[in-house]
Amino acid sequence: MKDKITESEFQEIIRKRSNGEITFSQFLEELSQRGINEYEIEVATGQATYKGVHSEFKTDSQVSLVISDKFNRNKVLEAISNISLPFLAFLKEIAEAGIVTYRVDIPEKKVTYIGIGEESIEEQLKI
Repeated sequence: MKDKITESEFQEIIRKRSNGEITFSQFLEELSQRGINEYEIEVATGQATYKGVHSEFKTDSQVSLVISDKFNRNKVLEAISNISLPFLAFLKEIAEAGIVTYRVDIPEKKVTYIGIGEESIEEQLKI
């Protein structure tokens, strides 16, 4: 495992995932191998912050969504079950369900969805 990742290495991993060249599982593995152990997505903008022991990277905003002011647990669970949706469609669904951010813990393969009023749902990734 490398302790540091360069901006260009990071951008190449993001590009490969965005173009469908690697699966989500391979994406997480590549990040993990380069010392990135978590990332958080800001649902309203789609901006991601990737964090490692020695590095942190932010992606550009991709959308401008309105987060529902009502947390809807069932709608969140339904959106999570549709995880195969394109990324921006997934963001739209969880925004409508009141999710503000979500955090992916790569070593634990766990996602925490955080909604309005700090309500949260944890999910173990099935990869």
